[in-house]
Amino acid sequence: MARFMTQKRSQSQNSLDAPILVRICAIKSDHPLWGYRRIWAYRDNQVIGKNRGYRLMKEHVLLVYKNQRLKAKRYSTRPKPRAVLPNQYWGTNMTKVKIYGWGWVYVHIVLDWYTKEIIGHYTSLSSNAGDWLEALHIAVNRGFRHKR
Repeated sequence: MARFMTQKRSQSQNSLDAPILVRICAIKSDHPLWGYRRIWAYRDNQVIGKNRGYRLMKEHVLLVYKNQRLKAKRYSTRPKPRAVLPNQYWGTNMTKVKIYGWGWVYVHIVLDWYTKEIIGHYTSLSSNAGDWLEALHIAVNRGFRHKR
């Protein structure tokens, strides 16, 4: 197993790094959760490379490490419901279609999860809440017209 020795910095390099390190420590005291990239972006007219800032912060234990407990979960904690009857669950979707010479047209769809049938749809030139509600209104009127 190969071992790599780290080179000691020369005294002249340390004297050049000292004012930069003082500035980094001052920024870290005001913003303790900032990492090396944000501190590099915040440097006030100080000529410092990103790698140099990273090296100084690493040597002086100023880096911020990720807290794995606070990481967002990218998966669902509960399963998606399964429909066992028609009209038990509905889903909505929207797609946009480019018509050359005209522009974008938005199609809002309400779908029955059990039968996979389109119950209601609405087409418009915009996609706002009113268009979604209109598609849902059409679906309710069409899906439950025999219940009146």
